[in-house]
Amino acid sequence: MNVKSIVVEQLDWNATSKSLTLEPDYNGQLWVAFPTDYDEPRNSPFYFQHPNYDKKFNEGFAECQARRITKNNFYELEGVFTYKATWQNITTERNSISYYALYLPEFAVPVDIKLLDPFSEGRQYKRTVFKDEQQPRYIIYLQCASRFGSFSFDIICKFKMNKEGFSDSSYTDEFQQDFYARPEEWKYLLNQTEREKVEQYFITNNNYKPMGDQYNINQAGAVGPNSSANNNVFNQTNYTLPDNTNYELLSSELAKLKQELISKATLPEHFIAISEVANAEEATKNKDGNKVVKSLLTAGKWVLDAATNIGTSVVAEIINKQIGG
Repeated sequence: MNVKSIVVEQLDWNATSKSLTLEPDYNGQLWVAFPTDYDEPRNSPFYFQHPNYDKKFNEGFAECQARRITKNNFYELEGVFTYKATWQNITTERNSISYYALYLPEFAVPVDIKLLDPFSEGRQYKRTVFKDEQQPRYIIYLQCASRFGSFSFDIICKFKMNKEGFSDSSYTDEFQQDFYARPEEWKYLLNQTEREKVEQYFITNNNYKPMGDQYNINQAGAVGPNSSANNNVFNQTNYTLPDNTNYELLSSELAKLKQELISKATLPEHFIAISEVANAEEATKNKDGNKVVKSLLTAGKWVLDAATNIGTSVVAEIINKQIGG
């Protein structure tokens, strides 16, 4: 993934924090991958495509000054530690993503995590919580996307020390998302009625491609630029996969396809397509054929071509069958 910037923060049990910001330097691009993408040693929350970034991160983080956090922002009550902070103006830009990654202290297990929008009371951002066995620490990843060129948030994180139970621990909640999930900033720029219209569009446009004026729609009142429709009633289309579908094989193919797409992605819409493949892969765990198909159709032709080229036959067959009707 090509990102605008990354901010890495590390907490330690002595109530100190240190942080480092990286921005594009070599060839003007900062390409990163996530811990789930490769099974290799790393010293940061990310794998860097350019080896010089590894060196830059390691040297920079080693030189970072650990600063003492105030008692109001780092404290312990009945065995539960609480960390609070406000981050303002993380650099980003339209059609780009920056990342904030927080290392919790060693062997800390999250109890509750809140990443809040300081400009919209009660709104929580989705994020990815990952248990890093290499450190061993939990890492909280937040996508920072904004049309205004900067991103701000508040964090309130509660956790416990659990050295003996760390390897068996886990954390999830309703705000957990996949690493390659698409940002949902658009939802908060619209009112409730407008959001419902957009979401209905995604439901009814079963082969939506954000790459140009291409249309393959099962249900629509109007299609194409400058078209309009009034007083239409749409019914949601549900898809099924055969009862004998090998979801384990399908999951394996989707994981392989995702890795291939990551290596080929060059445009913002490519990463949106990758997020749909990740959603499809996640849906295989629950054998949710409807969600698998919808996600793959939304991903579009770029994904189909890649699936065909690398020989992920089950995935290609699913997309081809649905597109072909």
